[in-house]
Amino acid sequence: MYLGVIVNPLARKNRANPQRAADVRRIVGPWGEVYETASIDELRKTLGQIHPRVTHLIGDGGDGALHWLINEMEGCVSDPESWPAFVPTNGGSVNAVARKAGVRGRADAIIRALTAAAEAGRTPPEMRLDTLTLDGETADGETFHRLCFGLAAGGVGNRFYDRYYAHPDHNRTAVARVIARTFGDYITSKVAPGRVRTPNYASVLFTPTRARVVIDGEEVPTRTHRLLHAGAIDLRIGGPFRLFPKASEPGALHFQAGEIRPSRIVVQLPAALTNGTVHGKRVRDVNGQEMIIEAEDEPLSPIIDGERVDGIVRLVARAGPLIRVART
Repeated sequence: MYLGVIVNPLARKNRANPQRAADVRRIVGPWGEVYETASIDELRKTLGQIHPRVTHLIGDGGDGALHWLINEMEGCVSDPESWPAFVPTNGGSVNAVARKAGVRGRADAIIRALTAAAEAGRTPPEMRLDTLTLDGETADGETFHRLCFGLAAGGVGNRFYDRYYAHPDHNRTAVARVIARTFGDYITSKVAPGRVRTPNYASVLFTPTRARVVIDGEEVPTRTHRLLHAGAIDLRIGGPFRLFPKASEPGALHFQAGEIRPSRIVVQLPAALTNGTVHGKRVRDVNGQEMIIEAEDEPLSPIIDGERVDGIVRLVARAGPLIRVART
């Protein structure tokens, strides 16, 4: 067992602590290596150097750090069976994958537990998580490829992230504030429309995304979508708020697409955030094997594992490789 720890010195939590990498090196000792990577290019180069000897790869961050470790590892080693076990460390603003994997505690405690296991010659238990493979095309005609756990290609889920990340603390309180502000703006628009400024939370979140969507060969019967999401695993953000419950079982992908009136979203939003499902006559909320999304009017700007990507005109979401995740 040999650890590889990746520290991003530009991460928000590390900018105030320039000694972060040195602190982690003291914890790891002779049982691994610690690297600072301030860009994707540096990360790619580092993984190319260390992947033959590292058995456990640790990102000192949250879902975003894990996302890039997996994607850049795929670029180094094409066979997923040869990848190290990944370890999310609850060190980011969103740590939904760590919650799913049952990884508890803060980053230093997790790294100490892994170091102790290496010293004792004991391999931590593992689980395997499903992923999505996204393949598509950009507005410039370039091919696009990414592995991920969750996709908000458009609609409410996509626009929610902008409002969520506008808050300095990314927790259940921030989620509740976005919901409350959306409710307030929507009700005010109906009761006293002259007092509502545009754009506001409700007008932004409820703006539909135009796209042609096909799920398992069947076209969704609307070209406007207030729901346009896909998940490989069920996730929780900000505490009790749940996404993709139909992906809770291994091998099941959860797809959501279709149109629903803002009034129906307002009625269902609290329940939808706690049980992860939305109902409507023109909504497909299903398990599936393939989801094709083709942008209309303007390119998509999907949120992929919490990060926005601009200029996408076509996406195909299918089951990706299983990822080994070590549990401390």
